[in-house]
Amino acid sequence: MASKTWCRLLISVFLLFTVAEFVVRGPLRVATDGMQWNDFMSPYIQAKAWLLGKNPYRTDELLKLWPTDNLRPLFVDRDAAAGLLEKKRGIPSPYPPLTLVLLSPFAKLSWTSAMRVWIVVNVAALLASLLALLSICGVSWHDPRGQLFLASAFALAPIQTGIATANPAILAVALTVATVWAAYVHRNYTSGILLALAICLKPPLGLCLIFYYLIRGHWKIVSVAAATTALVTGVAIMRLTWTGVAWLPAYRENATAIFGPGALDDFSPADPARFNMINLQVLFSSLWAGRSLANALALGCGAFLAGVWLWLCIKQRRHELLEIGTLFVLSLLPVYHRFYDAALLIWPLCWSILVVTKRSVTLLTIALILPFFIPGAALLDRLAQGQKLLPAAVLDGWWWNLVVMPHEVWDVLFLSVLLLYFMSLQPARDFDKR
Repeated sequence: MASKTWCRLLISVFLLFTVAEFVVRGPLRVATDGMQWNDFMSPYIQAKAWLLGKNPYRTDELLKLWPTDNLRPLFVDRDAAAGLLEKKRGIPSPYPPLTLVLLSPFAKLSWTSAMRVWIVVNVAALLASLLALLSICGVSWHDPRGQLFLASAFALAPIQTGIATANPAILAVALTVATVWAAYVHRNYTSGILLALAICLKPPLGLCLIFYYLIRGHWKIVSVAAATTALVTGVAIMRLTWTGVAWLPAYRENATAIFGPGALDDFSPADPARFNMINLQVLFSSLWAGRSLANALALGCGAFLAGVWLWLCIKQRRHELLEIGTLFVLSLLPVYHRFYDAALLIWPLCWSILVVTKRSVTLLTIALILPFFIPGAALLDRLAQGQKLLPAAVLDGWWWNLVVMPHEVWDVLFLSVLLLYFMSLQPARDFDKR
């Protein structure tokens, strides 16, 4: 009895600590240090351009519509004059027009007001998504397991970083959870609309979930999501077409610049910040593979693992959280994803803590999620480049660039294989609540 009391106390202390850490490293950091420049800046201005019938993918339009209540950093004009704003800063961002439609209500507000609302919306959506996962699993937040899950979720560095950078990824992840929760309580129309919102905000995440529901035959959810997404897309394109904006060539040019050699989102060694990405291209390019080969290997590996996942799903139905969580983790590997997209790890984290009954399965899963409790690549990069504490022989060593710096990519790969293995176990009830 005494041991259970101590265990509850430790979990409560852990929860309080991680909540404090989340507040400091998430909303407090963006509210104090990230208001002038963050990941929401570009889509906010681009949404305003869409509302006004301007080209949202032209740099000159972005500069003209820069919010008057936010002092423009000097490097923006300098890089824009040199034609390097897209390559070095990633703006205008290559968000599709349907994303701009979704963000257009924020564009009607001043920058300061929009950011305040955006922070509140993201934090509220995150909290609601965590409670929704508890509801799906039938666990109260008063339960020690529920508190352990909440503490672990708040401790995830990708979630903290996503909030701190005001990136739309956190809201998109919350929308995927809301979609599954609505389906769980048999609100299929609501689930379909929420899924469409997730697709509009972050297409790769939403498309994974619509693929899952397609496989499982949830036709009402899929049809509502597809129809809503098509409607938003039509509105987005018609607005630009009506005003005569040649957005598609500008969008292609913009995307080419951002993902080109040496650019901000380049996965090759030409980009020193490439280890902030967690897709397989980063790993394969460190194996001295060229850009085309690294891309082909990543896509091939992702397709193979997705094929295994599909075969296992068809072979035998598993717990929904395991199937969805595995699919989301797999989706991080073949295409471009930055560190904050690993907020999707709340799916396998939830399954392992709230659903699994076999302790070894829980411990193995959490062990592979544990490296994401700290922003490892960012800290290592600061150690190597900022402090100059490591000799050049170490920084140029094959193991540093192949093992140490891309350790998060390795981790996602190992976690994917582990989750696929759990999906293959017979019978499922040995570790899984049905």
